[in-house]
Amino acid sequence: MKVPFSLRTLVALVAAGVMVLAVVSLYMVPPAQPDIRQQDNVLSLDTWSVKWSDVVIPVHTQGMVRARHELPLSLEVSGRVEEVSPAFADGGRVMAGDVLLRLDPEPFELEVVSQQNAVHAARLHVAETKARARVAGGSSRSSALGRFEPQMDEARSRLAAAQAGLRQAQRQLEQTELVASISGRLKGVQVMPGQHLQAGAVLGQLYQEDLVEVRLPVRDDWLALLGIVPGDDASLDTVSARLSGRFAGRQGQWEGKVVRREGGLNRNQMMHLIVQVANFEQDLPLEPGVLVQAELRGAPTAAVAVLPRSAQAGEDSIWVLDDEKRLRRQSVAILHYDNESLYVHDGVTTDTQAVLAGDLQLLEGMRIHPNPPPAGLATVDGTRQ
Repeated sequence: MKVPFSLRTLVALVAAGVMVLAVVSLYMVPPAQPDIRQQDNVLSLDTWSVKWSDVVIPVHTQGMVRARHELPLSLEVSGRVEEVSPAFADGGRVMAGDVLLRLDPEPFELEVVSQQNAVHAARLHVAETKARARVAGGSSRSSALGRFEPQMDEARSRLAAAQAGLRQAQRQLEQTELVASISGRLKGVQVMPGQHLQAGAVLGQLYQEDLVEVRLPVRDDWLALLGIVPGDDASLDTVSARLSGRFAGRQGQWEGKVVRREGGLNRNQMMHLIVQVANFEQDLPLEPGVLVQAELRGAPTAAVAVLPRSAQAGEDSIWVLDDEKRLRRQSVAILHYDNESLYVHDGVTTDTQAVLAGDLQLLEGMRIHPNPPPAGLATVDGTRQ
């Protein structure tokens, strides 16, 4: 059944009228205006309250581990290697008194026999000269030659020379054995049986393992921070050393002791402290050649303010907050600084609010919104502000 044409026209007109009314209502009733508020463009930065205290200022440096005693091994005589100990190799451990190698002793034994014969001949010569002197029977009026005095001197000196030659031959025979003078570990060994060795040639290195040393460069002005007084070796006893580094696939830490200071400054105005580590007290023993980082701590320094390094605004200044909450540069006397902290001994008070701007490029006088110190930010002594 078809709908009459007049009815369809009426429905279309009604729909069009509804649409027109909707459009008109949108224009007659405008939407509500958004609540426009002024955006806060003030930068928020963390602040730090200055506190004065006596502080142990850590000094950080690094150095290479070396053996406390390292001996080059050599022989005083030349010869052919007859026997080599299995322990005489790179990395081998030996005890004091161990025989590491032997040369062919036969040439040296023959020399000992020859020198013994020379001694016997010299003794016979002395006896013959004495006998001639008795036969000659020289009186006190005779010359020295007639009394056989120079002849006896020559005979005795010949005997002394022969005896010295025998001792030398016996010593050279002893030198055919290379004996370890200390207990330790070997490195740089290049010897094999049948090899002909020259006297004085270095055959390897023997170093002690129980004690190792680290040569640490420090600046001249760091000595005062550590409480080291030049000329007073007892002041070294108060300095502790904590070493850290990676060795044998592990991250290790070692406790050391400053045992001495090298004299003089190099052209970089640096000197060296020698730290000794007892390997028998460590879980992970150190070996020569390991690079370690060192933290040195000495006597406390009085009246020091410790600030985070991010407060630094220049070589001798920090960022501070004034009464109007604006950023200002404050000149200070920086005693020392490291990667984390500034150690200030003048230029700030307990009322100073340091601003932790970090690496931000800021303009002096700009207004900021101060935040309290970040939770859990540690100070130099390990406490948290």
